[in-house]
Amino acid sequence: MTEKSSLTAQVRDAYDKSADQYDSAGQLVFHPLGKMVADRLELTPGERVLDLGCGRGACLFPIAAQVGPEGFVLGIDQAPGMVEACGADLAARGLSDRAQVRLGDIQSFTVDQPFDAISAGMVLFLLPAPQQALAAAAAALRSGGRLVATTFPTENGRLAAGWESAEILAEVLSAHLPEGVDDPWRLVLGLDGPLVSEESTAAAVLAAGFTSVEIQHIPAKSRFESIDDYLAWTWTVTPRMQWELVPPERRTEATDAARTALRSLAGSDGSLEFSCPTRTIRALR
Repeated sequence: MTEKSSLTAQVRDAYDKSADQYDSAGQLVFHPLGKMVADRLELTPGERVLDLGCGRGACLFPIAAQVGPEGFVLGIDQAPGMVEACGADLAARGLSDRAQVRLGDIQSFTVDQPFDAISAGMVLFLLPAPQQALAAAAAALRSGGRLVATTFPTENGRLAAGWESAEILAEVLSAHLPEGVDDPWRLVLGLDGPLVSEESTAAAVLAAGFTSVEIQHIPAKSRFESIDDYLAWTWTVTPRMQWELVPPERRTEATDAARTALRSLAGSDGSLEFSCPTRTIRALR
């Protein structure tokens, strides 16, 4: 198995296992970001929207609300558990008439007719070849269509200032991996890929077939009542891939080490404020 196919499988399996609890421990972190993506698309009722890496619908549900019953939203995700759970949520909310989800690879997909807008919330950095997903997105948009995507901002080969809690956890878990096991952290966050900087991100978007691109950094914060709440939440999102590589017999030790390391960020009441500044991409076809 190649490095890229291995990463794809790790991402798919981690999110498949996390589907039932995704972003649900403590405060919802990615749902507010999804609402921001929907707002940045500047949608009008009746538009057709494609949501790449739809997950549990952080972008999809606010988009469905904005396009209304005359509009349509199609979500694509590679994790079967996410597709099943999101589809059930759509049915429970009575939205199946205007939104659907399907299993697929967002790096290589085709559509029957072009969409007015495309969202990609916190997913491009997870891909071995994000430039392929950008090219597929451009091909799926009508002329003048909009793309809004969010990614992690990076600086000097690390997550940008504000993501200290994620970096601390990554370093602790990396130290508890068995010898010879590759740490997926740098790969999965795209720290060496085409989205590593604002300049390279803009270049990748334009090379994919978009005519213009605007990149902004958006501050975002969430709050966890305790470090343990934060650690529980990390099992439902991207760090799960690192957690699962730690041998079961070492996870208690790793958890204790992470708890100790994160105390420097905790408030006097034991709570943990989680900063998640986000790079936002808005492009026109």
